[in-house]
Formats: sequence, structure tokens, C-alpha cells
Amino acid sequence: MQRFPMNPDSAKGPVTLLDDQGTSWVLHRKRLDLRVVRRLVKDAGTPLVWGDMGGTSPRLTSAAERSVVWERIKDAYKGPGGTSPTGRYLAHEFRAEPGRRMVYVEDHC
Repeated sequence: MQRFPMNPDSAKGPVTLLDDQGTSWVLHRKRLDLRVVRRLVKDAGTPLVWGDMGGTSPRLTSAAERSVVWERIKDAYKGPGGTSPTGRYLAHEFRAEPGRRMVYVEDHC
């Protein structure tokens, strides 16, 4: 999966992510509400990408990691609906044709 020069939250203009299968994903919504994040993370049909190193180094998570990711971010989410304005996680929605969604979680350690 391609790396970003900066995290998607800080990027201006159109943001695209090319995955390992050659699918081009376009950033659709930044800073998702935590309730939306929970729904997307729990939906096994929605790819979940973890952005290490401040959100610049993405990797697709495994099915087994999904619950671990949710447990990690739910109490330290700094986006809308989160309880921690100084938290370290943000999530964004990317889309690809036809009608596919992906959730991207930035880890700001």
C-alpha cells in the first residue's frame, strides 16, 4: 500500500490511496464521528486500514485485528464523538467505485 507524504487529515485537495490490489481509493470524509467509526470497524465487509507513524504508513488490518483496533481507539479518539480531545486517533472514510467504502485510522503517537 502506498505511503502518504503527510497524514490524510492534514492533506489539502484530493487525497487518493492506491492499495496492493491496484484499487484507487479517494478520501470522502475526514474526521468521522466515533459512532460511524464503530459501525465501519465492526462491518467485516469494509476494509480497515491502520495508518502508523502519524497516519503516513498505511497497512490493511486482518479480520482478527478489528476488535483490537476498536478497543484501542474507542477511548482515545480525538474526532467528533470522542471523549478525548487530546487523543491519538482519527478516522476517515475513503471510497472506491462501485460504492465501496474503507475506514482509515490514523495513529498519532
